[in-house]
Amino acid sequence: MAVMTREILISALEKTYGKKGMARKDVEELCDFVLSFFGYEDYVLDNVLSAPERDVFYNLEEFGFLETFREEVNIMKGRSWRVNQWKFKKDNIYRIANSQEEEKREENIYDEIFRELEN
Repeated sequence: MAVMTREILISALEKTYGKKGMARKDVEELCDFVLSFFGYEDYVLDNVLSAPERDVFYNLEEFGFLETFREEVNIMKGRSWRVNQWKFKKDNIYRIANSQEEEKREENIYDEIFRELEN
């Protein structure tokens, strides 16, 4: 897949965090914050994150933007080294960014009342 672009990520963040009340400026700052760790890569090492930064990543994981995975690498003398990483869930991000919001038609409450009276 292609590199995650700012436009795609902002679109997906707006359709999730924006619906929860986050302002456009804050969505853009969140996008820039996330992209500053990933750059042109699809993953970032967990040990470069501070505790507050990791909390943001866990929140993004809850919304389906990121996922964690662990890799074990054998080093000298048979010992293993665990590497924890964060990875974009690109399929999910592209799906959210490209989703069309369904407009719900507002129904007049009085129409519903009169329909019930007719029956």
